[in-house]
Amino acid sequence: MLQSRLVYLLSFLALGCACKKEKITIQGDGHNNQTKIPFKLEYDLLNLEAHSGFSEYLDKGVLNDKAIDEASGLVVSRSNPQRIWTHNDKGGANKLYVIGPNAESYGFFWIWGTGNRDWEDICIGPGPIENKNYIYVADMGDNDAVYDKIIINRFIEPDISKLDTIGANRVDEKEVERLFFVYPDGPRDAECLMIDPWTKDLYIVTKREARSSIYVAKYPYSNSAVNTLEKIAEFPFNRALAGDISSDGKHIVVKTDRRLYYWNRSEGQSVLDALKSQPLLLPYFVEPQGESFAWTPDAKGYYTLSEKSGNIEPRLYFYGKK
Repeated sequence: MLQSRLVYLLSFLALGCACKKEKITIQGDGHNNQTKIPFKLEYDLLNLEAHSGFSEYLDKGVLNDKAIDEASGLVVSRSNPQRIWTHNDKGGANKLYVIGPNAESYGFFWIWGTGNRDWEDICIGPGPIENKNYIYVADMGDNDAVYDKIIINRFIEPDISKLDTIGANRVDEKEVERLFFVYPDGPRDAECLMIDPWTKDLYIVTKREARSSIYVAKYPYSNSAVNTLEKIAEFPFNRALAGDISSDGKHIVVKTDRRLYYWNRSEGQSVLDALKSQPLLLPYFVEPQGESFAWTPDAKGYYTLSEKSGNIEPRLYFYGKK
C-alpha cells in the first residue's frame, strides 16, 4: 500500500513539472499569444554622447494663431510642402491647425465626428490605401488613468488648398476612422505616438510611470472592434512627452522635458531592436512646456513647439543638419 502511494505521488509531481514547462514567456517584440515579459531597456544615462550632426536651434517665431495655446502634437506635412500640423490638448476643439515654417498661420480643419477628450500627439504615415498619407491623432491623455479605452483618429491627410477664404474647412465624419485600443495592464497616461512606415505598426510611449512603457499595435488593427495593445519594453526614464519616426523609418526620437533621445535604425531592423542600443542626445533648447517634436520629411531637420506657459508665448524652433 505504501509503495503504491509513493508511485502515485511521484507520478503527480512529474505531471506538475511537465505542466510548468509548457508555460512560455517571451521577451522582446515577438508577435504571438503567449504571456510576454516586456524588455527592460538599459542605458548609461549619465554618459550619453551628443549627436554632432545637427546645429543648435533657430527661433522661427511666436505662433501667429493665438488659438494654439496648448500645442501637444506636431507633424510636418507629407502632402502639403512647407506646412506643419498641430493641435491643442485637453479641452481644445477638435481642430487640426496648419502653420508654416516661420510660425505663420494658414487656418484649420475641423475633424468631424470626433471630440477632443485629450489629444496628445499626431503622426503621419501609411494606411489602408497604398500611396496615401494618413494622419493619426491620438486621444490618449489620461492624467488620472481612468479611461478604459483610448482613441486614435485616422484619416487621409487633407489638402490645404481646400481651405476657404477665412482659412477653415473640415474633414467629414465619413472620412474619419475611430480606432479603439486598450492597454493590457490597465489605463495609462500617454503623450507619445509614433508610426513605423515600414510595417504600419503604431507605437505608444507612456508618461507617468517610473519607467515609460512602450506599447505596440501591430498592423492591421481593427476599425470595428477594440484592439488590445502589446507591451513590449520599458525605458530607463520617464516623462515621455512626444516622439517621431522619420518618413524613411531610419531615425527615431523620444522627447522628455529636457532631452531628445535619438536612435539610428538599420535597414530591416525592428523598432525594438533599434531602441536596445545606447541613444544619442539631439540638440534641444529646453522649452517651458515643450510637448511636441517632428522630423522634416527628409529627416534633415526637426521642429519643436511648446504650450503657452504663463506669459511665455509658444514659439516654433527648428534644428537643421550641419
